[in-house]
Amino acid sequence: MLLFGDLHINSRICDRVIDAINLWVNQNPDERNLIFLWDYVYHFSYDREALLKLYTLFLDLYKEWKNVYILAWNHDWLGNTFVFEEAKRTYEIIKNVFDNWDTGGKIEFITQPKVENIEWDDVLFLPYCLELDESMSSWMIEIDFSPDSHPQNDKSVIEIESTVNILSKSQNKNEKFSAKLNKLLLEYYQKYGKLTVIHHYYTEWVNFPGQRWRFYFNDIALSHLFCELDGLKLISWHLHQWFAYKNYFCTWSVRNTSPLEINQAKMLFKYVWWKFYGKMCFLNPYFQIKNVENGQKIDETFLQKFKDNVIGENIQNYQNQWRNIQIQPDYDMKNKDISISLSVWEMNYEDMYSYIDENLFKQMKDVKLKKVYEKTEDLFEKMDLEWKNLTSWFADRKWLLKDYLKVKYPNDYEKYLDFLKKEKIL
Repeated sequence: MLLFGDLHINSRICDRVIDAINLWVNQNPDERNLIFLWDYVYHFSYDREALLKLYTLFLDLYKEWKNVYILAWNHDWLGNTFVFEEAKRTYEIIKNVFDNWDTGGKIEFITQPKVENIEWDDVLFLPYCLELDESMSSWMIEIDFSPDSHPQNDKSVIEIESTVNILSKSQNKNEKFSAKLNKLLLEYYQKYGKLTVIHHYYTEWVNFPGQRWRFYFNDIALSHLFCELDGLKLISWHLHQWFAYKNYFCTWSVRNTSPLEINQAKMLFKYVWWKFYGKMCFLNPYFQIKNVENGQKIDETFLQKFKDNVIGENIQNYQNQWRNIQIQPDYDMKNKDISISLSVWEMNYEDMYSYIDENLFKQMKDVKLKKVYEKTEDLFEKMDLEWKNLTSWFADRKWLLKDYLKVKYPNDYEKYLDFLKKEKIL
């Protein structure tokens, strides 16, 4: 199956996203199952024109005998309405009226949990749900939770059950929702034994490789203990950054969605028998080049070397983290799509061409200067004062620090002084 992560599509980048999807489909003609994994829009950025183009793509793929699965997530609800609800109704009407629309493929808009057997694998689609209640079929599954019923894994299963019981008594609505969510997934796991779960929820407690943040049940999250269960395979999006952890694989978004996603190669994936095959995708890359000195020219040669290093670091991270992933070496990156941020010590846009070659500058989508500020925590690391000189009165240490700041950072002395006073260090 082919996997397409968060699109966050809009008219500005819509054509490039659709071209990338079509290219990946054409390069894998034998893959019939195409999984589109949510977040088609941003909140407050509902772009009807882009969504209609995307829906037209779904129809074109359906006519080519493809099975197109379209899942919903948090950005895809306008109130209680899925952004593709209108398209779903239109598709159902046309298919019911015109017999010649039966192409052998199918389109499924998935807004509730459901299991599909795809390529001899039971796949649970677990989209973002506005509600989880007892009217859902999964809640009617009867599971024997007695100690004798648990297979080898079941220390983790018992702990998940205990967590569900605790969360269900919480006064926090998100923790209550997490209780239902974890119970739901546990029931599916108990019923099927072996299951691939494609979901879009956080996982609590774990600092995943390369991730800065840790999430909890009040963020609505799955228990980290699901990562310990044999027979369970977890695939998710949502975090826009690749990582692999035990039985859990998280892909990236198809495109850069903000300047915060710097020096990243976005990916398109193919999944076959728990092996992943990736193709790099550079639709609108953001690069940050640090500590650029005045007079240091960013030219085409420098930029190409920088891009090669970014790609090498991304590939190295994949290979170190996940041995079953294969990355296609070919990629397409155009200067007109690249945005660059240059970290400089002195911001002077009038002197821009002292940092970057003029012809290259004109080719870029955007070039910005970003002033380098000395990190406050680095001040103490760089101080040449030995600890033995700071063992007298605390007042003496304050004066030593002030004197050091004056000498070392005369231009920024007042700024650092104000910060240290606010932090009650001085």
